[in-house]
This record gives sequence, structure tokens and C-alpha cells, in this order.
Amino acid sequence: MKINPLLITLILSSLVTAKSFSQDFNLFNPSNEMYLFSAYDEGANAFRNNPAVLGLKHKTNGNLNLLLENFRGKIYLNEFYGYSHPLFLFSVVALIVGILDRWLLQYFSGSVEQGFYGLSYLIGSACFVFTGAMTPLIWREFSIAYGRKDFDQMCSLFKRYVPLLYSIAAMVACFIAIQADKVIFIMGGHQFNGAVWSLIIMSFYPIHQTYGQLSGAVYMAAGHTGLYSKIGILFMLLGIPVGYFLIAPESKMGLNAGATGLSIKMVIMQIIGVNVQLYFNCRLLKLSFLHYVFHQIITIFLFLALSASAMLFVDRLRVFQHHILISILFSGIVYFCMIIGLVYYKPSIFGLEREDISFLTEWALQKIRKY
Repeated sequence: MKINPLLITLILSSLVTAKSFSQDFNLFNPSNEMYLFSAYDEGANAFRNNPAVLGLKHKTNGNLNLLLENFRGKIYLNEFYGYSHPLFLFSVVALIVGILDRWLLQYFSGSVEQGFYGLSYLIGSACFVFTGAMTPLIWREFSIAYGRKDFDQMCSLFKRYVPLLYSIAAMVACFIAIQADKVIFIMGGHQFNGAVWSLIIMSFYPIHQTYGQLSGAVYMAAGHTGLYSKIGILFMLLGIPVGYFLIAPESKMGLNAGATGLSIKMVIMQIIGVNVQLYFNCRLLKLSFLHYVFHQIITIFLFLALSASAMLFVDRLRVFQHHILISILFSGIVYFCMIIGLVYYKPSIFGLEREDISFLTEWALQKIRKY
């Protein structure tokens, strides 16, 4: 088959032109303020503006639609594959490891421990409801800022929303951890008393899951899905022998910790993995990694102390000792009042500034005056 030299000229010239038009190429198109693949339009524009195309158009009677569509489709599919295949692999590994964890717990510890872990996981997940709903909105803002290469805006978003949502999740989780025995009694009754320690530990899982979701939003917005996938898969695979050691009986070189063991494994691997993600995000955004590590530790200890103080205060009243639900509710009210005081005197715990507190205080007073 004879190769047409005009076709060779067309292809080579298209590649050169495409490269010049794609210098600012990015996975997300900020002009649309949504997650859109931009390769389709960029490739098409490069092709249309190609001198070879303009020069040969009259010879082909303008009938380049088929070749143009193939050119567009290949760029689009390559970009889609490059962005998505690490996430697909991550999801497959997460599914397999999740099933394996549950199988190990069922095989070595039985249905009772499986029930303890399941209840603990579901209650702990309640802490993630609000922050999980906010993640897509923050992801959108990160994507727009990264599309504009506005790293200052990304830093501002990270510093404002990550400590705020982390603190909200920690506030709820620490209260559940301190009140674990009462929560278990209300949700499952006395037959689930064995799940108390599992719930105490699993209460900390959604705290760093929130951090993981928010850090993951930066990876997704920046198109660093490969790095995100590698970190996640690494710690999921490392967690398999850790989980076996904690769940397996002593006769098989394990600790026989059952649901508590699996909870420990989940929380430990989550904390380490999330902080590795955080490290790379801090490098990208030029933020202090240690600042956010200290914030995690200080926040949890503060909220645990406040929650324990609220519980002890209510328990010493001896008014609600036979009414567990009312006792939890009253403890929650006392705890919430303590949190308000903490936010007022130390707003940085929630990623807020003194101006934000003044604005919120003025807004609350205006609402109160209306009523």
C-alpha cells in the first residue's frame, strides 16, 4: 500500500500543533466550574488550527470529520484512562481486602464478634455523615483553584476547611467514645456489651476518614490519582498481616482479639495512611506537615477531656442514673456548651479566626433579638 506523503505531513503537523495548544492542559476545565475533561476540545482546536489541515482542506473537500473524531476520541480515552485506572485498581483492592478482613473475623472469631464489629462500625460511621456530605463541595473548589494554578487559593481552602471538618468529626466521635457503654446499651442492649471496646476504638476511625476524604479531594483535583492509589493500596496490603495477627487465635500466632483487634487494625492503618497522604499534600501546597499532626493530637485530647468532664458532671448529679437516654442527652448539652466556650477562646482549633467568631456572635444575637 502506497503511503500518501500528504497524510504523513498532516499527522506530524497535528502533533506539533497539539503540543503547543496543550501547554496549559489540565484534567479539569475551570471555566465551566465543574469537573470536565478538556482534552476533547483542546485536541479538536489543535487539529482545526493545524496549518496542514487548513492547507489541505480544499483537496479533501472539507471531509475530515471521520479523522477528526478519531483524533478526539483517542485523546479523550487516553486522558480518561490515565485518570481513572488507578482509582479502579484502588477500588478493586479495597473490595478484596474488606471482604478478607470480614472473612478472617468470621473464620477465627465467629458470628458474635462479627456482630460486635458490625454494630461498632455502623455507629462510628454516624460521625462521618456531615463531613462526608461536605467533601464533594470542597473537592469542587479545589478543582477550580488547581485549574487556574491558584495555589494560594488552594492553601486558603485547605487551612480553612480541613481543620474545621476534622474538628467537627472529632467532636462527635470523642463524645461517642466516652459514652460507648451507654450508646451500646441503647442501640443493642446488654447482649452487645462485648462491643464496647470495639466501639471506643472505631469511634476514632471516621475522624481520620474525614481527613482522608479531604486530602483525597486535593489528589483528585490535582489529577494525582496514581499517587493516591499507590498510598492507599500499600497500606491496605500492609494491613492484611496486621489484621491476621490481631484476629487469629494464639495457637496460630495471633492475639485472638476478635472485633476489637479488627477495629485496632482499621484505625491504625487509617491514621498512618492518611498522614502519609497529608505529607504529600503539604509538600504540594507548601504547608507545615507537623502543624496538622499536632492539631490532630491536641484536638482529640481536648475533646476527650471535655466529653469525660461532661459525663462525670452529669453522673455525679445522680438524677438521671436510671434514665440512660436522658443522661446522654444532658451530657451532650453540657459538652456542647463546653465546645462553644472552647471555640470562643481558641477558634484556631476549628480553623477559625477571631473575625469569624465576631461575625457568628453578631449573627446569633440578631437572631435572638428577632424572637
